[in-house]
Order: sequence, then C-alpha cells, then structure tokens
Amino acid sequence: MKLNLLTLALASSLVALLVGCDSTTPQAGFQMPPQQVDTVTLESKTVLFEQQLPARAVAASVAEVRPQVSGIILKRLFDEGSTVQAGDALYQIDDAIYQANLASAKAELLRSKANLQSKSAELKRYQQLLKDNAASQQAFDQVQADYLAEEAELAVRKAAVHRAEVDISFTKVLAPISGIISKSNMTEGALVTAAQSQVLTTITQLDPIYFDLVQANNQLRNIRTRLASGELQQVEQVARLDFSNGQSYGQTGQLQFNEVQTNPSTDTVTLRVQFSNPEQHLLPGMYGQVNLVQAQRDNSILVPQKAVTFDRGGKANVFVLAKENKVEARRITVGRSFGQNWLVLSGLNSGEKVITTGLQKIGPGMVVVPVSDTKQAG
Repeated sequence: MKLNLLTLALASSLVALLVGCDSTTPQAGFQMPPQQVDTVTLESKTVLFEQQLPARAVAASVAEVRPQVSGIILKRLFDEGSTVQAGDALYQIDDAIYQANLASAKAELLRSKANLQSKSAELKRYQQLLKDNAASQQAFDQVQADYLAEEAELAVRKAAVHRAEVDISFTKVLAPISGIISKSNMTEGALVTAAQSQVLTTITQLDPIYFDLVQANNQLRNIRTRLASGELQQVEQVARLDFSNGQSYGQTGQLQFNEVQTNPSTDTVTLRVQFSNPEQHLLPGMYGQVNLVQAQRDNSILVPQKAVTFDRGGKANVFVLAKENKVEARRITVGRSFGQNWLVLSGLNSGEKVITTGLQKIGPGMVVVPVSDTKQAG
C-alpha cells in the first residue's frame, strides 16, 4: 500500500515538472521582431511621353515615266532593278523627224530675220520721207505696222526653234527622280506616243522613306491639352522603329507632319515619320511599330508598381517610411505607366522613401527595419 502511494506521488510530480517545462507556453512580455523591408528613395526626373503606334512604310516619291514625244524606242539605257539618278538617260526615241523639224524652224527664223531687216530699212526711209513731207502719214503708218508685224513674226520663229529643240531633248527620256527603277514595260522597237496612259517604267525613291502611323484622336488631343496647360513640355519628336520579329531599326526618325483632319469612321489621325534608308532595307508596304516621342514632363516622380496597392474603389495607396522607421499610409494619384513604374501625379515628393516589400505584413504606425534602399525609381 505504501509502495502504491509513493508511486502515485512520484507520477504526479513528474507530470507537474513536464507541464512546467513546456516550451510552447507563451512567456510574459514576448514581442515579434520588427518586419524587414526594402525601400526606394524617390527622385524627380524628366520623363518622355512616348506612344507606340502601328505604321506602314510609304515611298517618299514614286515617278511614273512616260514619253513626252512620239516615236520608236531605239534603245533602253538602264538595267531593270538598278539605282538611277535624277537626269540619267533611260530611253532613246528616234529623233530623225524632230531634227528635220528643227532644221525647218531654223530656216524660217533666218527668213524672218531677213524680212525684218528689210522692213527696218524701209521704215527708216519713210521716217525721212515723212520729215521731208514726201510721204503721207498713212503710208508711214502702214510701213511701221508692217515692221512691227515682222518683229512679232521673228519672235514666233524663235519660239518654234526653241520648241523643236525641246522636242529633240525629249527624245532622250530622262529619270525625273533618283531611286530604284522597275522593269521596262516597253521594248526596243515599240512605238510610243506623247503622254500615253501606259507608263514606260516606274522609279521609287527609298531614301528617305516614310512610315504612316495612325493615332487615336483622343490620345493626340490629350497630349495637346496638357502641352497647352504647361504640364507637359515640347520636345523634339523623334521616333524609333521596331519590327514584328522584335528587332529594331538602327536609325531614329523625325515626325514630318500630322493630318489636319480626323478619319470620321475610326476617329484617328494619320501621322508621318521620316527615316533615313541609305541601305534600302526598308521597303514600301513594310509593317512596323513606331515609338514616337510626343512630349516630356519635367520634375516627375516615378514609383515602382510593386509598391502601389489599389483599394476596392480603385484608389492608389503606398506605405512611406516616416521618422523613426514608422510606417505611414499615403493615398496617391497615379497616371500612365513607364516600364515597371507609375507616374505619380500627386501624393509623393522627391526624397521620400517608399516601402516596396513586405506590404502584407505591415500597417500604419508599425516600426520596420529598412534593409536595402534604391536611390531612384525607373
């Protein structure tokens, strides 16, 4: 009996000892350590307002070559698909009839000069006779009129010679612009007529080359309104060209103009950007994405998107690291995105530190431990 009582007492003491040593029992005065966070120090900067717009390449100039005189093509003087310069000879048209016309016009000019010389001498005689009262005023007036008529005829003959010379020059068909020349639609020996509807060939100028892009009217209007208000500033409107395979064109372009009318069916405006194309890698009809800088905004604050949370009402909020490493909740207004950042329109200032990690584990008034800090967003 004594043994059983002793055993029971020892068991009770052991249970009490085990309960007292349980490590899961909370200890009075225990506190969780402060949450570690990363921050970014905001700095004001100038940001460029760039729009990416679909674009299609358009030749700067396209010239359809047609004959300006009629005749037989004696020779084609270019290689199809080659580069030609403005003024290069492309075709030679038979000029025999035009040479004959020139010779005839020159002969008529000589005759007119001789007639004018005769009329001039006669006019001088009648001037003297009129002074001597040996000729009537009527006779003098007739001689003077004949002289003036012959003088006008001489001008006509000179114009005829010039026209004949121009016709001869037109028998050599010249390139009106520089560019790549297409195939010839007429062969040697073919009869052509002046200003015929069928083109002889086509020349396409590829350097420079244009890209026509389309922008929503409300986007363009928004940019212009903010420029007028002074929020945005004018900037040189440069452009970058990206292709569908992810590659970029090596040269920047310049905005040439934008249409003054809106397409009523799409509510869009067409803009034209010019790119230098010395290697002729860009061809008409080619598709691409043009990134066009349209304005800039000075003294702008960018905040990482990962630091911003939105409530059910769509309002943006951030946690700011305040004095003594305390967390301050801040309501902000954001605009468009720039990469992985939001443009802050109001609510934050340059030099403030915004918390970027551990957002689910902190709240207003809590003390945190900043571990790392990035000096600038963006």
